[in-house]
Amino acid sequence: MSLILVFLSFVSCEADERDVNVTPKVYMPQAAYGDSYIVPNNGTDVQMNKNYDIDSVNNKLNIYLGVYRSGLGELKAFSVDVHAGSIAIPSTTLLPVSDYTLPTKVSVEVGKREAYFYLTVNLDFLKNNRTMNFSLPVTITNLSFYDFNDKLTTTKVYIKTSEILDKENL
Repeated sequence: MSLILVFLSFVSCEADERDVNVTPKVYMPQAAYGDSYIVPNNGTDVQMNKNYDIDSVNNKLNIYLGVYRSGLGELKAFSVDVHAGSIAIPSTTLLPVSDYTLPTKVSVEVGKREAYFYLTVNLDFLKNNRTMNFSLPVTITNLSFYDFNDKLTTTKVYIKTSEILDKENL
């Protein structure tokens, strides 16, 4: 019996040590949703949470995006630059620069694992283009600390305009 306990303690110490030594990676959680990050979400098992907010005071659609650091160990501060791409998702129109805002940099504080930010879209623009679907690739670059998970640095935001306006009675 005591031999089993000694063995289990070595196994658990080994597993904990291995987890701590895993290289932390920084990525966009929304990039893991597949080929596109659909707004409004479609209620699938992959993307069930509400992924936007309507700011009726400022007449804006705020789409939730973020950066996340995986792995265990000390949570150090880091930052990334945020950029919009120029290639639309097939069957959509690229969101015009004049009708959205993005932060240029996102910082994560010491002791934190993630930070969230918005892709903010002008609601009047969407209302005036109700029959069109829009997209915008959002990419994180220039990581100040840690390494990227290179497969998850771009989120392809896909805005289903009529669905979101109908859902929100706009």
